[in-house]
Amino acid sequence: MKARRLAFFAAFLVGAALFSVNAAAVVLSEDALEGDSLSVGGSVRLYDLVLWGGPLASPLAPPGSNPTELAVTALRPMFEWKRSSGFSLVVHDELVSTASTTALGAFGGSLALGRASAVPVWLPLQWQAVDDPTYALRDRIDWAYARYAAGAVTVTAGRQPVSIGRGQIWTPEDLIAPFSPLQIDTEYKPGADALRVDVATSSAFNLVALGAAAKNDNSSLLARFELGTDALRIGAMAGSVRTDVVLGADLFVDLGHGSDFHGAGTITRVTRAERRPWDRRAFSRAVVGVTSELSSTLHVTAEGYFNGAGARSPEQYLEELGGPRVSLGETYTAGRLYAGAAADFAPHPLLHLELSVIANLEDPSAIVAPSALYSVAENVSLIAGAMLGVGERPRYGTGVVPASEFGSYPGLAHLDVKLWF
Repeated sequence: MKARRLAFFAAFLVGAALFSVNAAAVVLSEDALEGDSLSVGGSVRLYDLVLWGGPLASPLAPPGSNPTELAVTALRPMFEWKRSSGFSLVVHDELVSTASTTALGAFGGSLALGRASAVPVWLPLQWQAVDDPTYALRDRIDWAYARYAAGAVTVTAGRQPVSIGRGQIWTPEDLIAPFSPLQIDTEYKPGADALRVDVATSSAFNLVALGAAAKNDNSSLLARFELGTDALRIGAMAGSVRTDVVLGADLFVDLGHGSDFHGAGTITRVTRAERRPWDRRAFSRAVVGVTSELSSTLHVTAEGYFNGAGARSPEQYLEELGGPRVSLGETYTAGRLYAGAAADFAPHPLLHLELSVIANLEDPSAIVAPSALYSVAENVSLIAGAMLGVGERPRYGTGVVPASEFGSYPGLAHLDVKLWF
């Protein structure tokens, strides 16, 4: 499979280079004076991942599973209609093909390194065309929402991306559909079936009311307000997330000279016994961090994170990672105390070199993730990177006993191509 994928990547790059000058979203109609437009476009994203070591090299792994290659191709057609009256309609479909040299479900969540869990939804807008052990083909309407803005009020209804609160690496307030801190692609956030109302009476005040529908008691209802100036903003939220009662607060301070301080925290009271982490009826999560533009070519983010829902010892990690909060994509880490940093260096306008490190401070263990992004053309990007786990390896007997969180992960290398049209 690797030879075929490399040949396909090479052909794709050649084709993209030849046709990228004319590749752009097609504007079917546009009235610049009235502000009306109708356009279609899309993207193709290809990921070739190789995983090795960790659970793939354990005595319990199937023969021939180390290394494992995972090839993902995602075609995303897009439709957008805007009216001068304040109405807009957005539809994004996503057709995803996933092929693996090893059975996709053989290692539980280990093959999800670099990817996120599916967002719980209400509407059955997805189809599994093929679901074989080493190949899957599915189609999902990822975004399908209508939006109407009138004065200070904006109403958005349908399957839509949802982001709430502060935080760059960790987002304790963003509980409905957060990105994983280890996620490779964050281009498009998966949509949730929601009704959202934004009220912005001025630049100093913003109110958000959000209801997200999902099956099996996984619906959520939240309200958040934010007030302040460009230099200082304070927010607070309250609501129910999958029957948990959640209160939160956040802060943003512009420190000047391209730097800022941000923080966010939540307190969660758990009403359902099966969702209580380690029999904790209530727990907190919090993040504090800074972002800084050290120069015109170097941007840095550093954060510390406390996860009160996490396991107290490595021996409990597997149980935590198999729990409902991880399976629903609410959280992606098993421990309690973390630190992380990410740097983006652009030595050339077409080249970005990135390095991120996420560490569990109690194990201790870490994931080191270098990557490079090169803009082949205006609408074509090539990305190469890796995720390398550092920490004590698991012990194997009749089962698996983790000795550290990130030391239990497989290594990962990836080559990605993105084309927008």
